[in-house]
Amino acid sequence: MIRSKINALISKYLDSKATPEEEHLLDSWLDVLAKDAGPVNEQDARSREQLRRSILKVIKERTGQPATIHTLWRKIAAAAAVLLVMGIGGWWVMNNRAAQKVAWLELHTAIGEKKMLLLPDSSCIWLGANAILKYPDHFTGDRQVQLVTGEAFFDIAPAPGHPFSVITDSLQVQVLGTSFHIRAYPQQLLEIGVSTGKVSVHKGGQVMGILTANQLLQVNRNNYTFSRLSVSSPDINGWKQDKIVFDNMPVEDVLMLLENYYPVKFHVKRPVDRQISGSLNMHLTITQIINVMEDLTDHQLKITSAGAGNYSIDQ
Repeated sequence: MIRSKINALISKYLDSKATPEEEHLLDSWLDVLAKDAGPVNEQDARSREQLRRSILKVIKERTGQPATIHTLWRKIAAAAAVLLVMGIGGWWVMNNRAAQKVAWLELHTAIGEKKMLLLPDSSCIWLGANAILKYPDHFTGDRQVQLVTGEAFFDIAPAPGHPFSVITDSLQVQVLGTSFHIRAYPQQLLEIGVSTGKVSVHKGGQVMGILTANQLLQVNRNNYTFSRLSVSSPDINGWKQDKIVFDNMPVEDVLMLLENYYPVKFHVKRPVDRQISGSLNMHLTITQIINVMEDLTDHQLKITSAGAGNYSIDQ
């Protein structure tokens, strides 16, 4: 899985078809693999050097440039040699760093900001706006991270014998190798949606549900009642493509969700007993967002403080 992903990214990069996000992912991925590969014996070293020369030759032929002038070429050669000669994936790095002390790190995003994180096991996490993620600098056994607040999309690298889990609120989401989304902003419904594979959602040791592809679990924070929905994969990871997606979500939750992507505050004068579904492009201006929300809710949004970005919703 990991090898095929890297090979596909390398191919897209050499054909000038990789997106800026994919170029960054490839650069970070190869950095980790090349740096953490560790010592090899003499035979492996000779094989690696032979493969490195072959890869550089191919790169030179396809680009028409000297293969030594770009740092990424060297990363590709070194990391590909490690993968092909030693047959390792991200789990190799994890197992060989088990004796080191684990340090927990935090990744933050601001309002309207998104970031991509490559974990030591080659799993990828895309962190949404106004979010906080805690993660270890390396794994020593079972893999675990914590989504403190916000939303994130997880693309988990398989590592047999080392399950992956995400802690958010009082829930634990367990996976073996899959891609899924979690939305856990304060005072809103918790959402877990699966794009590929399967996850199980636990609370206090009890299984709340097992989700497969295109299934979404919505959990009420107040009493932890929950409902299951069928959605499309683009709905689950839509915000990665700059879309704010909400399925059967209370109006007040939608407004609070928008506050994480725009520097505004909404004030609801009286509860709006209504749930709505929709998709908003993040490149829309706040004025355009307000117009769409008025159409979706059949309520008028008014500016309560000129220039302050505060809005109220009338019944």
